[in-house]
Amino acid sequence: MSKVHTSNLTRDQYEFLSDLIPEAKPGERKREVDMWSVLQ
Repeated sequence: MSKVHTSNLTRDQYEFLSDLIPEAKPGERKREVDMWSVLQ
């Protein structure tokens, strides 16, 4: 688990920005990580 920092995104902030994150490319492997955890 990552440390909590004041700069971390909240789940609400992530939901607001999630439309800007491109989906995994068709025909390739599915993402193995949660994008929210990457952006925290």
